[in-house]
Amino acid sequence: MPDLAVSDDTVPGDEAAGDAGPASGPPAAPAPQPEAADGDGGGGESRGRPSRTWWLVLLGICVVALGVRVGYTLGWQHVETIGGDAYYYHRGANLLADGKGFVHPYAYDKGVTIPGADHPPGYLVVLAAASLVGLDTILTHQIVTCLLGVATVALLGVTGRRIAGDRAGLIAAGVGAIYPCIWLNDAALMSETLALLCGVVVILTAYRAWDRPSPARFAVAGAAIGLATLARAEALMLVALLALPLALWAPRLAGWRPRLGRLGLAGAATALVIAPWVLYNLARFEEPATLSTQAGPTLEAANCDQTYFGPALGSWSVQCATQWGDRDRSVLDRVSRQKALDYVDAHRDRVPAVLVARFTRTFALGHVDDQVNADYFADARPIDASRAGVWSFYAVAVAAVAGTVILRRRRVPSFPLTSAVLNVAITVLLFYGSTRFRAPAEPALVLLAAVALDALVGRVRRPAAEVAPAAVAEPTPA
Repeated sequence: MPDLAVSDDTVPGDEAAGDAGPASGPPAAPAPQPEAADGDGGGGESRGRPSRTWWLVLLGICVVALGVRVGYTLGWQHVETIGGDAYYYHRGANLLADGKGFVHPYAYDKGVTIPGADHPPGYLVVLAAASLVGLDTILTHQIVTCLLGVATVALLGVTGRRIAGDRAGLIAAGVGAIYPCIWLNDAALMSETLALLCGVVVILTAYRAWDRPSPARFAVAGAAIGLATLARAEALMLVALLALPLALWAPRLAGWRPRLGRLGLAGAATALVIAPWVLYNLARFEEPATLSTQAGPTLEAANCDQTYFGPALGSWSVQCATQWGDRDRSVLDRVSRQKALDYVDAHRDRVPAVLVARFTRTFALGHVDDQVNADYFADARPIDASRAGVWSFYAVAVAAVAGTVILRRRRVPSFPLTSAVLNVAITVLLFYGSTRFRAPAEPALVLLAAVALDALVGRVRRPAAEVAPAAVAEPTPA
């Protein structure tokens, strides 16, 4: 969508002024961007186009990223059979490509045709597009997903450059290329890889709307949230967690009317993107169904004796799920959701401990060994790779905290990034703790960590540059 000119309800001035503002909270007034410690901070559209060298380095990083992902797939995840959600996506995509529509693949394999909406359609549609051109095997679907992961790495570079400069962008891409908590998703044949990609798109479009809060840019940001929602339903919360503060705090908007108007545009764009899927589901299920029919079964599997007591505290248990057979999934959604709510009501005293366990599981602050084992059995993640993911997450998370502080000092907003982390935290508190559920927050953590690493490199290089002239100076002969 082409960008519109700055409207009458924006504050006139330099386009780069849109970068000024605190990391959180409404800015008092647009302010010039202070120079970062290394002279390359601050972000904004005033930076100019990347050089050819920058693009070549980014391309090299993407090649490395592809090698890591394909090597992991061929070496550890090249399998003949799959189950669970991975089979749902793989088989469902092939059925969609064959013209069967969005049917439930497990029921279809038994000769029963019922509507399927266990998950939003985004990832399934991507795989179906690959199936249409003959890429319909487990391995080719994995390779297609690896390509999505490489696209995420490329966008991390572009977004990191927008936030903190050329070097920060390349650092973000480099970390994303080798960070296990990102590439472990890319061979699993589940929607997390697409959620990662859409998450970076949301962040980038949000910063563009902050730079120049035109109606078109807010609409694009809202549409990006809609696409992310079609990958994972919980992304819908970003309308409140991201679009709302973006409209309220954008420093170049004057008055409440344009701010509310921009928020309305973003929300309308989100609704427009997801509307076809929601209306389609409302028309084909017995009970009202919107983005998916899986909320009830998920809640039921996460709220039972096995997950409120014992080693699976804060996790989920398939033993708790209602056996439904091949009947309408919207009815199962309603029945199982009510069972879950009844269980929570009867065990209110255990809820605080369960919520803490869900959070600590997801962010590797507790139940670490148990969660590594759970990832192996539920998501087929190799134990050693999962442990590497835990330690690398600690490093990235610590650097991300530092990056948040640095952005605040530079008066660059960090809420487009931290909103993704908050979105994940709310999701796991509502459902259950899982390493996989943290995936939508990983790009934000990588970008924040890249800001910190870029600043560290700048501090190391600046003294060296200042000392170098004096070190080579020769005394003048008498």
